[in-house]
This record gives sequence, structure tokens and C-alpha cells, in this order.
Amino acid sequence: SDPKSYCMLTSKEDAEYVSPILSEYVEALEKTKMLVLQCLAVGLSLPDPQYFCKKHTENNSSLRLLRYPATSKDTGNRCKEHSDYGSITLLLTDGVSGLEAYHEGKWIPVPHKDGCLVVNA
Repeated sequence: SDPKSYCMLTSKEDAEYVSPILSEYVEALEKTKMLVLQCLAVGLSLPDPQYFCKKHTENNSSLRLLRYPATSKDTGNRCKEHSDYGSITLLLTDGVSGLEAYHEGKWIPVPHKDGCLVVNA
């Protein structure tokens, strides 16, 4: 069975219903998303820095709030291996280990740094 609890919000109105602070967070993430997309276009030397931003005008982002229960050294995998969907994933971690990325044929831990988001593009 799946031990996590979660909530998926697909609009700013959903977030506002849950909490005005969460609505502000969604707004900040939308701005961050557009900045990351612009940075990707610049990093790829595309002629238009807004190339990817123009592809993301339909406001179809979603916010998943996940909470995993505490673990011990004997706890197995709490979330099965998967690929994120969409163009990018912005992930805020709380410093609890467990997040891993598949890189060059092996799983490696994703380090936590206070105040930073993990970007999966």
C-alpha cells in the first residue's frame, strides 16, 4: 500500500481555497517556472529566450503536496521508480533523505540545500 498522504491542486483557485499563503506560493512557483524556462532557452542558445515560456501559456501546472511518514533504516522504497511528467518539475525538499535521481546507470541521492529548489528538466 502507498504510505504517503497527498493533495493535488490544479489551479490558483484550488490553492486559494486551501490557504491564501498556499496561493501566494503557487504564484511564486509560476514565476520561478517561467524564469527556469527562460534560463533553459538561453542555455540552449535558442534565438528567442522566451521560446519555452510561450509554450507554457495555458496555465496547466499542478501542485502536489506530499507527506511521507517517518522511516527507519529498515524502511524500503516509499515511492516507486518513476519519471516526472511535463516539461519541468520544481521540487522543494525538507532535508529528509530519500530523493534519488537516476544518472549514468545508477541511483544517486539528491542533496538537500536550505532555501533551494530541485529542478528536474
